[in-house]
Amino acid sequence: MLHMRNGRSSKAHIYRLPYAVEVYKNGLVSKIIVSGGRNIGNANMVEADYLKEKAIEFGIKKKDILVENKAMTTWENMKLSRELMIKNNLLGECTNIAIVTSSFHMRRSIMIAERVFRDDGVNIVSLPGEDNSTRRTTWFTNEKGRVRAIGEVEKIIDYVKKGKIDDFEII
Repeated sequence: MLHMRNGRSSKAHIYRLPYAVEVYKNGLVSKIIVSGGRNIGNANMVEADYLKEKAIEFGIKKKDILVENKAMTTWENMKLSRELMIKNNLLGECTNIAIVTSSFHMRRSIMIAERVFRDDGVNIVSLPGEDNSTRRTTWFTNEKGRVRAIGEVEKIIDYVKKGKIDDFEII
C-alpha cells in the first residue's frame, strides 16, 4: 500500500512510488494499492488518482493498480484498503502485505495494519521509501525532520488513547 499525506503530494511520487514500482517490477508484489483521498494542490484530483497516473507512467500495469481514494487518515488508508482487497478477492490469496512509506511514518503504519488485518492471517512487511528530510539516520539533523517525527509521536499517542493501536513500550 502506498499513501500520501497532508493533502499534498509529500513527494510520494518521487520517493515512495519509485520504490513500490521497483518492488513490483522485481516480482515481490503482484498488486499495488495507492491510497489517499485528499485533494492535491492545483492538480484537481485526489492523492490516490494522482499516484495511479504516476504508477502507470512508471510502467505498472493498469490492472495491477487498485485505487482507494476516500481515506483522509492513515487509519482510513488501512481500513479502506482492506475493504478494497476483500472486494477484489485478494485478501484470501494474500500472505504478505507490504507497506511502502517513510521510516518516520512506518511504526504507526505497521501498528495500524497489524490491527486492521489481525484476523486475516497475513504478514505485514515494511518497505521504507525514504525522503531526504526524514531518513532513519538523519531526521534529527533538520527542523523539518524533527517536526515530522514529533508529529508522528503525537499521532501514535492519540491512536493509543483512542484504542486504534495497542500501547507499547519503547526500549
